[in-house]
Amino acid sequence: MRLTPALQDLYRDNHPVVVVQKAAQVFVSEYLINTALWVADTGQGGRGNALYVMPTQGHVDDFSQARFDKAIAESPYLQRRLFPPPPGRQGPARQRLKKVGLGYIYLRGADSRRQLTSVDADVVLLDEYDLMGEGVLDLAQKRLASSRLGWLRVASTPRLPESGVNALFLRSDQRYYFLKCPGCGLAQRLEWEENVDQKRSLVVCRRQRCRKALDLWAPGGWEAATPGNDRIRGYHINRLYSPLANIAQMVYESQATTPTALREFNNAVLGETFVPPGGRLTLDVLDRCRRDYLMPDACKEATFMGVDVGIKLHVVIRLPLDEERTRSRAVFIGEVDSFAELTELVKRYNVRGAVVDALPEQRSALEFARESSACVGLAYYARTNVGHESACENGVPVHRINRTQALEEMFHAFQTQTTELPDDARALGGRVRDGLGEYYRQMMALTRVLGQNSLGNWVASYPNQAKADHFAHAEVYCAVALREGERWTVVVF
Repeated sequence: MRLTPALQDLYRDNHPVVVVQKAAQVFVSEYLINTALWVADTGQGGRGNALYVMPTQGHVDDFSQARFDKAIAESPYLQRRLFPPPPGRQGPARQRLKKVGLGYIYLRGADSRRQLTSVDADVVLLDEYDLMGEGVLDLAQKRLASSRLGWLRVASTPRLPESGVNALFLRSDQRYYFLKCPGCGLAQRLEWEENVDQKRSLVVCRRQRCRKALDLWAPGGWEAATPGNDRIRGYHINRLYSPLANIAQMVYESQATTPTALREFNNAVLGETFVPPGGRLTLDVLDRCRRDYLMPDACKEATFMGVDVGIKLHVVIRLPLDEERTRSRAVFIGEVDSFAELTELVKRYNVRGAVVDALPEQRSALEFARESSACVGLAYYARTNVGHESACENGVPVHRINRTQALEEMFHAFQTQTTELPDDARALGGRVRDGLGEYYRQMMALTRVLGQNSLGNWVASYPNQAKADHFAHAEVYCAVALREGERWTVVVF
């Protein structure tokens, strides 16, 4: 396979941590395969142990036969360097361990943590990282602890903003490949709107007065957008850089109208994340909820509280602004360390009704609900059917909430500005970075994804991501408290 200049530079990179946010079919898997073969064959790190990880063991077994075995079969050199499997390792086991030259290649699925922990590696290669479960990256890094090489290579087609490979890329030096136009000499990174002549199905210069076709085999150069983030070397590669790409087909795919097709085009063709319109709370949406007031230290009027439970308790307290409690104003947003501190907040802010996450501190939450002067209910994300369900259990209100529907309702309240925030809302939650505190960051962490269910109907979901979102769930619970009000007081007392 002839490598494009962009891929040649990637092969030469010996940085310890390399992350590639990529489109599909841009030959990055081949790069990972060749890296694994080279490390094993030459005994890099003193052992030459390469751990190649894919989302599932089924992926690995198919990939091993279709890609690794094919690469070896096409190379007389590698055929001489391949050793037969150990006695007794036949069938699938044979596909998961290969002795090449001085080292070994271990092929594992991310769905089997036990198999990952059994390998001491000199290079770990995570292929399609965004399809792997939480914690795989940390587990992979631990497998490198005893290596003198200690390389980590992560590649994936992205899915959601600021999660998976995109989160790693944003923490990297963010390298983009720049090509020079043969006509005007402008060095430019290739982007869909600027560089594709859809009528001619060509990749062209972005200058309107030039628009000359670009030579994708011409040498260019990688430029780092954030060179200070040098702990991770990050590369972005979309399909426009592939001389083998079918531009006409890509133009056709770009004209899709369904959410799934649009997502697939952005993810698989452009190597970009994609969120449908209205699919997340943005800085602008939150800012539009800000009003000219600051949160008080206490409240005489009746208020309602939502609490998400984690290592700390994330609390939102709101004051209703109308009799129906459809409009509200935040009077407290913050973290506390204990349920005892919650009790003090209930007194200071005259909390009449509260909804507290029942998990993981179920015993403490139940005790707080029973002893509080407020009407406190426990919340579970337990409903799959439309709507929410409330009942009295063990002497306290229990709210079984449809998670997707509740988050939709919370998003709508912010988008319609029925939930007010103080003027200094950007700093709420503390740990201010780049002008934003934890509250804004966590409110913007959730992303709405559209997909089709087994019946072909479009449904929304909010997948769990490796980002803190506690304040968003505290807002959900506060909305339930506002809606339920003091309805259950007679039951509790």
